[in-house]
Amino acid sequence: MRVVIPVYFDYASSLCYIAWRITNQLRVELPIDPLWKGVPITLRDRRVHAGKEVTPADREKIQSVAAETGITVDPPPHWLDSEAAVQGSELAREAGVFDAYHDAVFRAAFEERLDIGRLGVLEELAARAGMDRARFRADIESGRMAGKLLEHQREADQFSALGYPTFMLGDFPLIGIQRAETMRLLFERFIELRAQKPGA
Repeated sequence: MRVVIPVYFDYASSLCYIAWRITNQLRVELPIDPLWKGVPITLRDRRVHAGKEVTPADREKIQSVAAETGITVDPPPHWLDSEAAVQGSELAREAGVFDAYHDAVFRAAFEERLDIGRLGVLEELAARAGMDRARFRADIESGRMAGKLLEHQREADQFSALGYPTFMLGDFPLIGIQRAETMRLLFERFIELRAQKPGA
């Protein structure tokens, strides 16, 4: 039986990109299914807004964590406008193509260096994932999934999932990301506990 692990994330977060890389590796090795739940940073931290410069201190912190995980990431010079992209992830989930869209957005933002705040870029990524381009644009422009993001935000606040990313191991919020070997041990222990107490 596979174990579902909710993960609160934002496409604007370099650390979430690292988490995506590591989780993609571990989900092949372990019986886990990450349930990605988007919460744009701008909904939780008024100091962060799209286009604001990523400070040298923030960049140093990100690269320090990245070095510990062994995954290289070069943070964008400015905070990305990710709200439409996160709404798009819920549209992709509804369409049954979440993984394809999710992977494409992270690659676009951190590997291709594309501006995922631009609707034209997101349309192309959605189309590549198998979604209808016109319907995707209409749903983003109408904000059809905005309420879903607020729902995720309320959940995250309830569980004190205050960092990016946050993995929910039952009621325990595991905030941040560590190297794959450490994450594997933590997930394996959680899987063991779930097997002992399936209803927990």
